[in-house]
Amino acid sequence: MKWLLLTTLAVFLAVAVAEGEVWEEDDHEVLIRSERGTKNQECRYSKGGWSECDPKTNQRSRTLTLKKGDQTNCESTKTMQKKCRKACRYEKGTWGECNPQAQMTRTDKLKQGSDASCEQKREITKKCKTKVAKPTKGKKAARRNRN
Repeated sequence: MKWLLLTTLAVFLAVAVAEGEVWEEDDHEVLIRSERGTKNQECRYSKGGWSECDPKTNQRSRTLTLKKGDQTNCESTKTMQKKCRKACRYEKGTWGECNPQAQMTRTDKLKQGSDASCEQKREITKKCKTKVAKPTKGKKAARRNRN
């Protein structure tokens, strides 16, 4: 668990340093600090709401408005963007029989109220589980008697 936390922190810091800024975000605002070695600069921004998803880019954006900081060193507004998550919800179908390639398939249908850009049906394929024959009690007892 510690390893995962340290790795996540290292990646976050690497990205922040690469962009020249360190971001801290809570429910109400975003704090942006400039990279170490430059003039100590803190810019606090109020967060606007997220826009609707743009179907062409599959991204949504939010505008940050300067709340506290030096207006000569801080941008008055910033824009954050992130990928949209499609709201595709499916009703699961039933699994078919195993085919000669040891795979089975099911077809799921899109539930009502899902994103209109989602596929109406999706097909899921997975490997069949092979059943390993377990020795019965009678066979175990017979083996014990032979030894």
